[in-house]
Amino acid sequence: MSHEITIRADGFAEAAFAMEPAWHGLGAVLDHAPTSKEAVAAAGLDWRVIQEAVYRKRPVSELTPLTSEYAEVAGHLLNIREDSGLVLGMVGETYRVVQNAEAFEFLDALVEGHEMLYESAFSLYGGRRVVLLARMPGVQTVGKEDHILPYILMSTSHDGAGSIKFGPVATRTVCANTYAVALGEGTTRELAVSHTGDIKAKLGRARAILALASEQFARYAELGRQLAERRLTTDEWVEYLDIMCPRLDPRDPDYTPRRAEALNMTRMQVTSRWVNERQNLEGIEHSAWAAYNAVAEHVDHLPRRGASRRAKSEARFNVTLYGTGRDIKERALRTACKFTGVEYEKAMAI
Repeated sequence: MSHEITIRADGFAEAAFAMEPAWHGLGAVLDHAPTSKEAVAAAGLDWRVIQEAVYRKRPVSELTPLTSEYAEVAGHLLNIREDSGLVLGMVGETYRVVQNAEAFEFLDALVEGHEMLYESAFSLYGGRRVVLLARMPGVQTVGKEDHILPYILMSTSHDGAGSIKFGPVATRTVCANTYAVALGEGTTRELAVSHTGDIKAKLGRARAILALASEQFARYAELGRQLAERRLTTDEWVEYLDIMCPRLDPRDPDYTPRRAEALNMTRMQVTSRWVNERQNLEGIEHSAWAAYNAVAEHVDHLPRRGASRRAKSEARFNVTLYGTGRDIKERALRTACKFTGVEYEKAMAI
């Protein structure tokens, strides 16, 4: 299934969502934003990961090839779900498990009172990845009906294939498009912690960085308000589109009719988003803010390639929040600032 939500043998889906169900219709839907304890219980994420030694089968000796024994493989361990016995992945001996409960505890510690409210919590691929989305206090308004909600997104993997990733994410209530907020000079937009060494110390450093998130969200919203005040003419919209998605010149050595057609289709799709109901809310219509969000919305809703449904899901998750998609959205935002005369670095600096 393309959603990749973990479904147990008894049919239980390891997912919980606040207020509204997800598109796939799986998991528990709560009538309020749950605390971490409520989210853990509703999503069934209270299982633990244990580690066991890895063994391989080998002949006792060359003289008795049909007689074998099991020998421990040095330097490797298996990550196993304690409740079901499912092998989640093989890792190195320096790998440190971050239990699901620890991930919730980390996010809880980011707000005063240690009680973060969660929008969603779920596991993917049998528990190999766990994703948490928690809403921070407050809301920012750009236009009359265009609100920005501050979230913290965290994903941790138990298969050894990825690091712990987290960071602030701004979500517009009128659309699912997101923007990973830059956290200031000297830090990265993508905060990642490897499963090695002193995990608690690493998360402690990340907590200090994320303490800047609330102020940064406010600056991001103020930037949006400045962009919303600048209306673009039709010609200016075309200029903006030409920067973000330039037409392919027939004199270009890489020109092919197929590439030219694909680029023209992209331009048409982005333009259709520029005039849709989400970019024509009162106070933001035909503005530089709407132009940026037209590109952001297009990036977030693009179909992704992959050899399997899991690979496609992974690609959408990573590209939208951490990869090239995020970079395109930042470029779109910076370009909108150029049209408005706003200095992006100054506006977002702390």
